[in-house]
Amino acid sequence: MSIEEIRTKMAERLGEKGKVEAEALTKTTAAESEVNSNYDPRISKLKEQQKIAQEDLEKTQKLLTEIKTNLTLAKGNVKNISNDLRNIEREKVAALKAKIKEIQADKKAKLKYLNEKIRELNIQIKELEKEHAIQE
Repeated sequence: MSIEEIRTKMAERLGEKGKVEAEALTKTTAAESEVNSNYDPRISKLKEQQKIAQEDLEKTQKLLTEIKTNLTLAKGNVKNISNDLRNIEREKVAALKAKIKEIQADKKAKLKYLNEKIRELNIQIKELEKEHAIQE
C-alpha cells in the first residue's frame, strides 16, 4: 500500500469517526424526544390532577366542620398524585439516562475500533516513510 492509499484510508476512518459522533448526537436527541413524548403528557396530566386536588384540599379545609370525610380523601388524593408524579419523573430521568448510557457505550466501542484502525494506518505510514528514507 502506498502512503497516499493509507492516507486515503485514514481520511475515510476520520470521516467515519465524524459520522459516529453525529450518529450518537442524533440518537441522543431522538432518545430525549422519545422519552419526553412518552412521559410529558402523563406528567402534565398528573400535574393538572395535582393542582385540582390541591384546590379541593383548600376548599375542604375551609369547610372542615361540615365535611371532615372529604378532607381526608382530598389529602390522600394529593399525596398519591404527588407520589405518582415524583415516581414518573424519576422513571423519566432513569429512562433517559439508560438510553444515553447505551448510546454512549455504542459510540465508545465504535470510536475505539476506528482509533485502533487509524493507529494501525499511522504505523504503516511511518514504516513506509522509513523504507523510503532508507532507499534514498
